Amino acid sequence: MSKDSPAPGFRRRMYASPMQFLRDLYCALTKLRPVLSLSLKSGIAADFRERIMMVVTGVNRCRHCAYGHEFLAALAGVSKAEISRLLAQDLTSSPADQIPALLFAMHWAETDGRPGSEAKSDLQARYGVEVARQIEAATLMIHIGNRIGNTFDYLLSRISGGRFGLLASER
Repeated sequence: MSKDSPAPGFRRRMYASPMQFLRDLYCALTKLRPVLSLSLKSGIAADFRERIMMVVTGVNRCRHCAYGHEFLAALAGVSKAEISRLLAQDLTSSPADQIPALLFAMHWAETDGRPGSEAKSDLQARYGVEVARQIEAATLMIHIGNRIGNTFDYLLSRISGGRFGLLASER
């Protein structure tokens, strides 16, 4: 591996430029009200929020967020078996009423925060505008965390010559 080439095994989504991070940060600031409501009793339920966090983390493959949100999901009452399935993007054991939101969150992450207008309209029609905003805010917040964690791992991999920062599947 040359010094100028990316870490050969690294295949996770990360911030490739400061502008990507600033774009996401700006989006979070414009959605401040729904972001803040996530931590209030008026926000979506903790288990619902953590399921969103887990599926987005499954798409982006951030080991740091997976570790932290596995703990928080378990505290919110999500079983270890379901947590593993969510990280693998398997929704078979998720509550039926949450599956459309989880599919939206996965689509949102796969499109780098650019879901189609139809997907957003469907989400609002199913959950209402306020809950849809909270779902999208939760998705955005974990997306930012995933990208920061993966960017850190990428840099760690580069600095260490690939000895650190890679997932087992990237070695």
